Amino acid sequence: MPRILLFGAALLFGGCSMRQLAVDQTASILRDALPAFEKEWDYELVEDAFPGTIKIMEGFLQSGPANPDLLLLTAQAYTSYAMVVLEDRWERAEEDSEEADHIARRAREMYLRGHRLGLRLLELRHPGLRADLAKDNETLERRLAACGPEDVPGLFWAGMPLAGAVNVSRNDVTMIAFMPKAKALVRRAVELDEVYYHAGSHMVLGSLYGSMGPSLGGDPAKAKKHLERALELTKRRFLLVQVMYAKTLAVQLQDRGLFDELLREVLDAKLEILPQQKLANVAAKRRARRLLQRADELF
Repeated sequence: MPRILLFGAALLFGGCSMRQLAVDQTASILRDALPAFEKEWDYELVEDAFPGTIKIMEGFLQSGPANPDLLLLTAQAYTSYAMVVLEDRWERAEEDSEEADHIARRAREMYLRGHRLGLRLLELRHPGLRADLAKDNETLERRLAACGPEDVPGLFWAGMPLAGAVNVSRNDVTMIAFMPKAKALVRRAVELDEVYYHAGSHMVLGSLYGSMGPSLGGDPAKAKKHLERALELTKRRFLLVQVMYAKTLAVQLQDRGLFDELLREVLDAKLEILPQQKLANVAAKRRARRLLQRADELF
């Protein structure tokens, strides 16, 4: 049989497998292309490109809903869009304005989309985990204890965006109630691999413990421990750590000296210190500049 006929027969009778192959290959290409986003220094270029890129990923995810690469990439994309773009806009909007409220709601939704995708990734290996998330914290902790090192991406990209959603919803008691669950997911990730995503789990835990008073689960000692460990593991090159340290714990402790020191370190740093994360560091610099401008109202 001529090769073209063989190929046609494969498409006709093996359509599903060919489609799956195409999805898997596309997921691999998207995974390899991710560094192009993370290395970009032009903030406005990325800001404009993010929504279309996310919807392309979601389109492929429709065809491959159980593809782990697509689940991970899309969870990361939604979370990064909320943190890098929407939180930036939120900070620029006038406080308590309708615009600020609208942006905060959008950021929460994008974070929650990332969270749900992270849970779907975890459920590939741990069916029923999403249902356990809705139960008491002890049940969730027991379930998370069964997770291993290969589950770290799912744990982090389920827990980190949930923490982000809580952070932009401070006036919503229903969202504050999710803080222990966000902590549980990220705490298990840090137990299994503390260096994953630039010590991101330490940064998230430090920010959660440092941004709240003791009555809401805050703990300055734990916050400092995690944030200092994140600085150590990243060699102070992932500048979002310093920003979150200043924005949360330094403000909570009303330590103006620490606040200024951390944020000026960010502004003085060169983007070349971590070329594979220029976008994150550009975002950190933008936020550091605004926080310094607000210092008198924060202290």
